[in-house]
Amino acid sequence: MPPGDPDRIRVGTASWTDPEFIRAGWYPDDVKNDAEGRLRYYARHFPMVEVNATFYALPRVGTVQAWADRTPDDFRFHVKAHQVISGHASDPARLPPPLRELPFQADGRGRIRRPSRELRDAVTDVLVEAVAPLGSKLGAILLQLPPHVAAGADAREEVARIIDRIHPLRTAVEFRNASWADPGEREAAAEMLAARDAAWVCVDAPRIDVPSAMPPIVEVTCPELAYLRLHGRNVATWQGSRTVAERFDWQYSDEELGEWLHPVLDMAGQAQEVAVVFNNNHGDFALRSAARFGQMLQQSR
Repeated sequence: MPPGDPDRIRVGTASWTDPEFIRAGWYPDDVKNDAEGRLRYYARHFPMVEVNATFYALPRVGTVQAWADRTPDDFRFHVKAHQVISGHASDPARLPPPLRELPFQADGRGRIRRPSRELRDAVTDVLVEAVAPLGSKLGAILLQLPPHVAAGADAREEVARIIDRIHPLRTAVEFRNASWADPGEREAAAEMLAARDAAWVCVDAPRIDVPSAMPPIVEVTCPELAYLRLHGRNVATWQGSRTVAERFDWQYSDEELGEWLHPVLDMAGQAQEVAVVFNNNHGDFALRSAARFGQMLQQSR
């Protein structure tokens, strides 16, 4: 298939509010402490962003409306699904009071470890309602599975059920256990996503043989949206790091970015839009990587 139009490719970062960006001095002094100013400034430099805050707390409709009001008409948001939806451990105190009463199994620290179907569905419904003000600016709900969720029929069935619950909004699914790339499992997962018009999230991560590191495979399962997330390649901090910034402490070289140039252009030949998200959020690394990759795309014309 011939390469797609670079204009179909939107490059951005995983969050615009990351404290690392402020500490690194990327935001000018007149906006770094201004929530509205930061988003407007970010949107002048990039056409798309992932919303990371929704992973930890469900947003209010008014907050989401403000995001829409502060960005250009053609800006795109991809919204990360809440921890309860994706199956990560979650503090019940951060849920709205009515949802805290729904059943779940807790771990030793009192966190939600296994949400009931009732709780997971309720959190999904609240998120879907909350992001409504984004309208056409919403690209997808990013469902990032925990690394411990291995491939298999039961896991695939539950992912499908969540996607169906999120419908008619689009879902993009990031598998984070390498078993999803195994022969047979990869094909079954891709088929399940394609049947639901959901996007497979391609991943760039350390090239190590551990369950939590997905290999750099390319799958396009949705004709409307293809998706790539780049986490950096820091082998030393990938497992057991103390902070997120430490884990993703990696500045991509031009050579490493170039490895993805043609695959991303090929993805643009198979999908109407491609999201390329840099999650190497240490200092301003993600911002610099995103800007550089955007330049490389333009130079590829």
